[in-house]
Amino acid sequence: MTDSPSNSAKRNFPVLTGQSILSQVAWTLGSPSIVLPFLAVSLELPMFIAGALVSVRMVGSMISDVFLAQTIAARERKKHGIAATEFAIGVCLLVALAAAATGVVPLIGLAFVATFFLIGLIDEIQSLMYTDLLGDQFQSRSRMIMHYLQLGIGGLGAIGLALMVHEITKENPPFSRHSTVIAVSVTFFVLSGLSILAMSEAARQTEKKDNTRPAPKRKFSENFTDIIAMFDQPWFRRYMIMRLPLVVVSLAVPFFALIAAEAHHASAKGLTAMIISSASGYLVSAPLWQLVNMKSHRAVMVAGNLMVALTGAALLSVHFLGFDHDVHLHAVALFVVTVAVTGISSARKLYFLDVAPKEQRVKGAAAIKSICRIAAVILSAGLAGVAHMHEVAWAIVFIVIVSLFAAAACYRVVVPKGKEAVQT
Repeated sequence: MTDSPSNSAKRNFPVLTGQSILSQVAWTLGSPSIVLPFLAVSLELPMFIAGALVSVRMVGSMISDVFLAQTIAARERKKHGIAATEFAIGVCLLVALAAAATGVVPLIGLAFVATFFLIGLIDEIQSLMYTDLLGDQFQSRSRMIMHYLQLGIGGLGAIGLALMVHEITKENPPFSRHSTVIAVSVTFFVLSGLSILAMSEAARQTEKKDNTRPAPKRKFSENFTDIIAMFDQPWFRRYMIMRLPLVVVSLAVPFFALIAAEAHHASAKGLTAMIISSASGYLVSAPLWQLVNMKSHRAVMVAGNLMVALTGAALLSVHFLGFDHDVHLHAVALFVVTVAVTGISSARKLYFLDVAPKEQRVKGAAAIKSICRIAAVILSAGLAGVAHMHEVAWAIVFIVIVSLFAAAACYRVVVPKGKEAVQT
């Protein structure tokens, strides 16, 4: 006798909630945007490589989206695949640590580039599988509850562990402190992978019958013609005016973390403060932006962009005046931009669902994702070059300027529903 879908969902909810919390702790402690750049800078890797790791990770994610999405969608059972990706990310972090322990800078640089590429590839594969799995298992309300529990409990857990590791390793040299944090992260990736194996997952028989006839293969060029065709739609052009500047704003977190690493990578408090800042940012952003989003997506996006711009301007002021040697300044700055970028990300996704016609939603989302990923790769590489030739502060100057432009674009483009109805 097989379980009904409702019984299966009830049994799987605590399992997947626990797994997502473990995964949140692992990602926070082994963050490719914060922890690994700290390690890279402390090992004296060239600033261009440290900054360009963001681009390398995005290239890996793009490859998963373009070439692996169909294969992943066709996979009937997802839990073993998700477990394998958790283990694989842990292995990637261990490889990076092993290379770092050699002290050979060219080898470390090569290992970090390969690690970030694989993390981007594997993380996007996991994201695609996890999205499909949650869609099959739970209704919208259950997914939302799980998301908030993941951010809340996972954030608190990461903060507690970061403080504990800090107390244990504060007398150790930088590499020992950073590697201990990453080792704890790997442990939680393994625990997360093992925990998801406890869920109950049945094959989707109905889909199996429907998929007996294979879908016709698409030509490679059709991916590009579909994207170009979307620009014929007025809503799409209008959305892209708002969306493209947000690509630069989304780079605030890694580059704010990079300037913090530049100033505090040798400090015993530096990495701990940055982990606590980012974890606290995720913890605060979920309930805060949910309330504002219910009233106005535009308010969230405009406020988020202004927060990035003002925080960046304040940080640049103390930096150029020579007062940025207090780790708390960078911790507060990273906290604010984490809150801001998280809010912008959720608001733009919700706004897309409001404006995209149902029949164009999938193609529109694919086109936007492709364009923005390519733009992010180019822009992050360019900002990494600026950070290498000059200093990270000048990359943040560019982010601040674009954030102000993005705030204006969001105010003009993201029209509240009532006014949009009047305009149309």
